[in-house]
Amino acid sequence: MAIRFSIRVSCTIDMHLGRLLEQLIDIAKKPKTDFAISMNMTPSGLSKILTGSRLPVTKEKKLFIKLAADYFSEHTYSHACYLKFKDLFPVIYDFKSLEDLRSFLTYAIEYALDKDLATANQVNLEYVERGFYFLGRRPVLNLLCVMLSDHLVNDSAEPLEVYSTIPTYDPVYSEVLLKSLIVNPERCTHVVFNHFFDGSLHESTSKGKGVSLNFISVTQRGFNLNLWTTTSDLGQPFLLLKGKLLLMFDSQIDGTPLLIPIAHKNYLNLFYNSLMNKDIRKISYSRSEAIAFCEENRPTVTALFNQGIDTVFNFTSIGYLLREEEINSLPGSEKIGNWAWLLFQHIMNKGTEFYVSLAAMERFAATGKAVVPFIGAYSFPAEQRAPYMQRFNQYLMDEDSFNRIKLVDSNLSNMAILCAGSFCLIYAVDNEYALEALDGAKNRAVSFLLAISKTQFFIDGNKRTARLACLHELARGGQKLLSPNLFSLFNT
Repeated sequence: MAIRFSIRVSCTIDMHLGRLLEQLIDIAKKPKTDFAISMNMTPSGLSKILTGSRLPVTKEKKLFIKLAADYFSEHTYSHACYLKFKDLFPVIYDFKSLEDLRSFLTYAIEYALDKDLATANQVNLEYVERGFYFLGRRPVLNLLCVMLSDHLVNDSAEPLEVYSTIPTYDPVYSEVLLKSLIVNPERCTHVVFNHFFDGSLHESTSKGKGVSLNFISVTQRGFNLNLWTTTSDLGQPFLLLKGKLLLMFDSQIDGTPLLIPIAHKNYLNLFYNSLMNKDIRKISYSRSEAIAFCEENRPTVTALFNQGIDTVFNFTSIGYLLREEEINSLPGSEKIGNWAWLLFQHIMNKGTEFYVSLAAMERFAATGKAVVPFIGAYSFPAEQRAPYMQRFNQYLMDEDSFNRIKLVDSNLSNMAILCAGSFCLIYAVDNEYALEALDGAKNRAVSFLLAISKTQFFIDGNKRTARLACLHELARGGQKLLSPNLFSLFNT
């Protein structure tokens, strides 16, 4: 059956559908005539759709979407094929089957076509008071990726502020959404991601509404991340793209996820103002904010040094072993370089319990980057990396010193945690050491995540006990005891 088209408008529309089809044709690496034949269209008929001058008639909308989704899924599906779509859909997930990809493309094509049909019928979607809901894992996951990608790509010329209360520990969201989503950081450089959680980490974790350390680590790599705490009730979980879109989440009695998108401009403004008027407090600092805080609160910083650091957990290659002159050689070290040096000396010489991940050591061996928080990364050429690591020798001269340094295997990365007295500082950085954040929390909050999963192990019958720091979200089999041969890396 031939597909017919209605001439709905006298001028070219925004071509949401046309642009999408053009890019899908490029990804499939197929000629346009081949796609036109599969759709039972003439090349000129396809051209009119691609240019936005015509749209499929409403009664054939379902067939058009099905044929297009079938064609593109069959010609693009392969292992890890989501990588082909990462620029078109910067928020996506790994398609485990051909049906997964077909379903995703069905929702994407329908979404684009609906926007064009709304324009053609002079429907202003920004002020529509009635809409749809999406129920079930697949519809929610697909529409979440499609709608977020639409705004990330089409609004990339201006900063995009995102506000979230999605609980990272609730299985409905963590298993179904957060662990599935893959974000292309190259398309998110304009995004400021603000995440709210209720009360302390300890209290909110027990309710499933906390923020996990893995979430901080992953999110910081793609976005400029801000963390907020609040004692106010913020209602159902939501994701707000300021001035653009509000996504309200819920789960049914059987755990089925529900997504309700709201785009009404007036309500979006009302919702944002209501959120900002809640009892909220920002607990994260960017590089410039952290430097300003240190300069304005010298007594507090000095008191922290005098108090000492109890424990550090290193999931990135922090430059504790750097010499003072090496730190001072970095651009930007004038303001806090001396403080960084003093902090490193306190940690290495004052009995601080020291955990370092194998991945952090491997990354240093591969890149030679030793990170100085809020200053930069000191680079060692390949021939100087082993001598740098051998600087650990001076801290391993006796049994007590040896025992306080633990090597762990963890999936966390790009993060370090400092516990001092009643507070913890969480330092997170992106892969290019450009985006940094310092998050402060009461020690009881973060230590809860660490303490509940610390375990005693014996190493090869030597009866040497190693307390392996295991973060809560990795406690389910993600933490491994390392061979004692790895400890010898420090003594080579």
